[in-house]
Amino acid sequence: MRETDKYDLSIYQGTAWYYSRYRPVYPPSLVRILRENFRLDGTGRLLDLGCGPGPVAIPLAHLFDQVVAMDPDDAMRAEGARIARERGVGNIEWRFGGSKDLSPELGQFRLVTMGNSFHWMDRARTLDALYDLVTDGGGIAVVGEGAPIPRPPPTRWRAAINAVLMHYLPDRRLAWENPGPPPEERHEAYLARSRFKDVISYQESFEIEWTIDSMIGNLYSMSYCSRRVLGDRVEAFERDLRAAIIAAEPSGILRGEPPEFFAYMAWKR
Repeated sequence: MRETDKYDLSIYQGTAWYYSRYRPVYPPSLVRILRENFRLDGTGRLLDLGCGPGPVAIPLAHLFDQVVAMDPDDAMRAEGARIARERGVGNIEWRFGGSKDLSPELGQFRLVTMGNSFHWMDRARTLDALYDLVTDGGGIAVVGEGAPIPRPPPTRWRAAINAVLMHYLPDRRLAWENPGPPPEERHEAYLARSRFKDVISYQESFEIEWTIDSMIGNLYSMSYCSRRVLGDRVEAFERDLRAAIIAAEPSGILRGEPPEFFAYMAWKR
C-alpha cells in the first residue's frame, strides 16, 4: 500500500473489500518461481512488505515456519486475516507498518517479498534497510501484475471504460496515461544498484476474463477510483460505465487484455 511522509491511511480507504475480491489473482507460477529460485522448504521466515489482503503472503505461507505480513492499512490486514482463517492458514502475523518501520526488532528473514507495493516506497532506502534483515543466502523478490510496458493498444471495452473515467475523474492522472518509467527507474534497476546480488527476472502473461460487475469491483479497489473518491457520483458512474461497456461489448464478457506477472529476484551473498 502507499506510503507518504508517514502513512496516508486515506488513500485506500474503503477499498479493502473490493481489493480482496476483484484484483487479479497471481498465477500458480508465483509459488513455483519463488520456491525453486530460493529453495524454499517450509523453514525460515518470510516478510511480506506492503502485504495488502495477503495475495502473496497467504499462498506462500506453507513454504515457511512463520510469515510477517506488514501493511499500514488496518482494513487490508483485516481482510488478509479473514482470508487466511478461511483457508486454514495459521502461521501469519498481521502487523501494522511499512518500509519506514523496518528495524532489527523484526528479526531475520529468509525471504522478503513486495507485491504491487514497491513503487509506493522510497525504493533505494527500503532495499538498504531490508538487506540487514535478510539472512545470508536469503533474498528479496519484487512481484506484481499489470499491463506490459509499453502498453498495448486498448481493447474497445477498455477504451470505453477509459472515456467514462476521464469524464468522472478529469483532474487525476490515470494509469493508461503513464508510459512507464525509464529504464533507470524500473524495479530491476533499483535492485541492481542495491547491495543485493545476482538479479534475475521472470515475466509471464496470463489470461483473465472480466464481467461488468467484476470490472466495477476492480475499479473500486483502485486508489484513484474508489467509492470514497467518487462520493455521491457512484450511482451515476456505475450507470454510465455499464452502458459504455455494453455498447462496446454486448456480451458483457471482457477478454483480450492479458496482464503480465513479473518477479524480480536478488540475493544476499
